[in-house]
Parts: sequence; C-alpha cells; structure tokens
Amino acid sequence: MKAALAPTSDIHVDPLFASLRQWLGDNSPTSVAVVTDPMTEKWCLSALNPHLPPGTQFLRLGQHGEKIKSLEHAHALWDSFEGMGMDRHGLVIALGGGTISDLTAFASSTYLRGVRFWLIPTTLLSMVDASIGGKTGINFRGLKNRIGTFAKPEGVSIHTDFLDTLDAREMANGWAEHIKHTLLASEDAKELPWEKTLESANAEAFEAAILRSISIKSNIVDQDALETKGTRKTLNFGHTSGHALESWAMAQSLEVKHGEAVAWGMRLALKMSEFSSDCPQVKPGDFDGISRSLATLIPLPCAVPDAEVLWEFMRSDKKNLGEQVNVVLLNGLGCPRVDVNVTLADFEQALAGLPED
Repeated sequence: MKAALAPTSDIHVDPLFASLRQWLGDNSPTSVAVVTDPMTEKWCLSALNPHLPPGTQFLRLGQHGEKIKSLEHAHALWDSFEGMGMDRHGLVIALGGGTISDLTAFASSTYLRGVRFWLIPTTLLSMVDASIGGKTGINFRGLKNRIGTFAKPEGVSIHTDFLDTLDAREMANGWAEHIKHTLLASEDAKELPWEKTLESANAEAFEAAILRSISIKSNIVDQDALETKGTRKTLNFGHTSGHALESWAMAQSLEVKHGEAVAWGMRLALKMSEFSSDCPQVKPGDFDGISRSLATLIPLPCAVPDAEVLWEFMRSDKKNLGEQVNVVLLNGLGCPRVDVNVTLADFEQALAGLPED
C-alpha cells in the first residue's frame, strides 16, 4: 500500500493562504464565518486575519479541547449561523485542532443540509489526520464521535508555522497518528518515524511527514470514502481500545489526549496481532520494539483501569457487529487485517503482555 508523497487537490500546503484566497475570489460567498476557540484566537487568528474578506464574522467558542464536541456547542454554532443569516452560499472556516475541525464540520454539514466549510488545522494531529478524510463528529453520552456525518470540506489549508505554537506533548499527540499511518503503509521498519525524528526534525521534515500522512490516508479514503467496503476501516488501527480509554478518561475528568490514547491502543493491537490466528506471519515478541518506542515517545499521563472497565466501552464501538468487538490488527508491517473479532480474554492477555517501557 505504497503512496505517493503529494497532497490531494483540495488539500494545500498554504503558507500564505493563497488557495483559500483564490477560492474566496472565485466563489464570492454570501457570508464568511471563522470558528475559533480561546487558544486559536490568541495564537493563530492574527496570521489568518489579513487574508479574510471584509465583513467576516468571528465565532469564538468559550472552551477548547474534547469538551466542545457536544450537541450544546453544535447548537451554539447553529444559533450563530441563524443569527448572521448564513445561507448555503456562505463559507464557514474552522481554525483549530481536531476538535474544532470535527465540531465545525459537523455543524456546517447539518445546517441547511449543508453549508460549505474550509478547514485550517492548527495542530499536528489535525494536519496529519483529523482534517483529512471527510468525516465530522461530536461525542454523545460519553462516547467518542457517536454522532457525525460524511462531508468533504471545500479545502484544507496546511499552515505549518502554526506548529511553532505547540508544546512537546501536543506534538507527540499528533505524531501518534502519523506513526499509525506509517505502520499501515510501510513494510520496512526503517521507514518508521521514531524519537530522533520528532526531537530533531526541522520544518522541512515535518512538512514531509505531514504530506506522507495526507497521502497515505487520502489513498485509503479514496478507495472507500463512505466506509462501505472495509478498506477505510484500516484507519481504525489502535482506535477501538484507544477510544475506550478516552471515553473512560472523560468520565473521570482526566485529560488523555487522542494521540496518547491511540498510541496505547496501537500497543494493544500489536500485542493481540502476535497471538491472533488472523496474523500468521507475526510471532510473539515481533512488535515489542515498536511497542516500547511508542510508550517512550507518547506516554500515557494516567494509570489504565482494569480490562473489564475498558471492555464495556469497547463493546459500544461504532464499528462493532452486534455483540462482537472487532479490531484492526497487523499481519506484519503494512499488512492490516480488519474486522478481527476479539474477546475480553484476548484483551486481557494483550494488556498483561505489554512489554515494559
């Protein structure tokens, strides 16, 4: 599953927002609204402001992070769209990380059955993953991305200067999804992006990594945009148990970032791959080195609860079939296996077998 290192036609490395400005000139939207949160308003809005048309309205959410992916915040955006007279010929711009992208895209795709929107990711996680692929979502009843739509943005502007606003933890958070993509697509362990890359990479290296992730994910999404063929399910690698951990953490009012949970979830999936009959090419211990690197690079900020606690959240995963818990495993690097049924006993064995950091 090799992929060319190039963005798709609607995703642009856009240091001066030239693609957005061209779209605005070509389409003359009836209104423009920019959605921010307190962090992106403070650190990122000034870079975008000079490129926006007169009359642009700014909708600042009062909170940031996972808590904004809620019906209440979607309702607040719908109210704002209604109040400003937004119609289907307007444009909503999401300026923020994955949570802003997910929420704004969801609110835009459902208002008037679809208002056009443009994504400007400000975090590494959003640049390599959340803004790519045409999915929107909000959380519901403590479960991740329970409500959402499939909807493509008019465009995505990648402005890598925003990476300078991120701390080390937030960079590692985004690196988790980049590692996921390379595990799915790379057959050579030498291609995997480990600690030295994240710690010492310059702007050009990060841009190359972002383009690599965009290319891998776009290649998968293009084959199965609406997740009906199974190909797109490969992107769920590490997410079933990872989302369970995130949902548990939200219920406990603990801050576990998405990439941190996914990195831990990938470690579980790698260990389950080692003893699954669906992965005959993998032997016990084959992935221990990768697992240790993941734990070192992207550590969890909290202790993990008992397997039975997380299992209840895993049983609610949206990709399950009936009572079965299905996960994505690897039959070797670059060889994902989807819809692998696992049991609580499998999960407990993997949890107990994780190598020491």
